Amino acid sequence: MTGGSVHDAPLAVVTGASSGIGAEFTRVLRDRGYRVLAVARRADRLDELAKGSNGFVVPFVRDVTSEGAAEAILGRAEELGGADLIVCNAGRGSRGRIHESDPADALGMIQLNVTANVSLVTQAVPKMVARGSGGVIVVASNLGFFSTPNMGVYGATKAFLLSFTESLSAELAGTGVRAMALCPGATSTEFGDVAGLGDTVEKTPGFTTAEEVVRGGLKAWDKGRTITVPGTVARLLTAFLAYSPRALSRRIMGKIFTTG
Repeated sequence: MTGGSVHDAPLAVVTGASSGIGAEFTRVLRDRGYRVLAVARRADRLDELAKGSNGFVVPFVRDVTSEGAAEAILGRAEELGGADLIVCNAGRGSRGRIHESDPADALGMIQLNVTANVSLVTQAVPKMVARGSGGVIVVASNLGFFSTPNMGVYGATKAFLLSFTESLSAELAGTGVRAMALCPGATSTEFGDVAGLGDTVEKTPGFTTAEEVVRGGLKAWDKGRTITVPGTVARLLTAFLAYSPRALSRRIMGKIFTTG
């Protein structure tokens, strides 16, 4: 646990903080000396994260897709002194053929993975630029580098986040504010269960843990990277698929996420 005064600590906002990569970001940033505004829907999970943190973890129960969520999150951050770092981690996936899926589920995924993140970033960044400091880490996915049959909507949302964050990084040059896309490969979290992936994650070569993703991501952040894929094997597989003929990568990904 970090020492020092909680009131003097820089503030990080982490969405999707109740489990997996978001919960790990909350713990690691807390140990780095940040006060963390941990945002998620599950109050009990957030309360557990905050236990014993001496005020360095501040729970904030909110569905990021609800009306006015970005304004509420940033308003609470301002009450705590203003956000120095935003970690846009909230998101979900779903496996299935598009023509067999529920349109409402697909649109809900876009609302969570894309719209909520863009809303938070575009409202937070102007304050950071005006202050001349700050940063944004957007949790995308290595699936954003190529097509993902049987997870088409999810992969497309992550491709959007990757492009959006890379562009944002270039636009922020010289402002004192930074942006980085964190693009994990297969990671062992609750995500796989929610997405209906079964044991696909654990069968993927080079699959990582949330701890490995966060520590690798923050190491890349410390080095000033714009895009990072944590894990050597995941990075090599991503490069292979990204630079392979699209027909080949499409066929490989379709087999990985086959629906049977």
